Amino acid sequence: MPDWFRLLPDASHRLQMNLRPGSACGFWGHSPEAEMVLAERRRWLAETPERYLGILPEGEEAVREAIALIAPHPMIPEEAATQLEPDWIVLSGDAARFHPVIGGAVIFPSGWALEDKIGKPLHEVHAPVPGLQSSLGSQISTFLSRLAPGVMWERDNWGLSADPSLNHHPAVPPRRLDGSATLAATWLRLEQQFLARLPVTGAILFGIRVTNHRLDHLAAIPGLATRLAGALETMSAEIARYKGLDAARGALIAELRG
Repeated sequence: MPDWFRLLPDASHRLQMNLRPGSACGFWGHSPEAEMVLAERRRWLAETPERYLGILPEGEEAVREAIALIAPHPMIPEEAATQLEPDWIVLSGDAARFHPVIGGAVIFPSGWALEDKIGKPLHEVHAPVPGLQSSLGSQISTFLSRLAPGVMWERDNWGLSADPSLNHHPAVPPRRLDGSATLAATWLRLEQQFLARLPVTGAILFGIRVTNHRLDHLAAIPGLATRLAGALETMSAEIARYKGLDAARGALIAELRG
């Protein structure tokens, strides 16, 4: 169960890393929804494999090492893309090149495309997020440069959506939130993220597990509606626009406060 009060602190919204010690078994193991999630992963990958799975030649060794760390038995990348619930991305460990993306399987992206990011350095990957590079860019660089093999970290990120679909690739865009949004028809899209340095290649493994949670259910948790309303009220206009919340947040705040 996610820690909703850690995700939504009693404070103004801001971009932050909020790292905590992680567990490979806990993150990469199967959830109760595994059968449904893996069936959806197989469907999307079979339909358009080049959209969701990509590995550069320089990333082949690191991808093999990453899969060996997170898979319960030996797998090829296509199997790891459909037999593990989270998405996975491998970054080069080369800080001088700003950790470019060298491989991954991203079947449930939140409005971005692996084929547009592969080969790009991390600061270019993050460029569309307003204010991220200026507020967290140096922290991210320092963290990655000091990330030691054998130590695993996790963090969370969230957004809101008008449907509970897992795949929000730009080629299959979801319905956008608008001024008619209600808590019962809006989902909090939670990204639980995992970071670890691979000991042999020095590459960095990044995992993303996506789950959806209806807002009216979350708002029923004592004390949480106020925190979510506060986050929406204090979120910058640029971040709200980037997250697709600018047209809907007034209606959602009113219902949360009501």
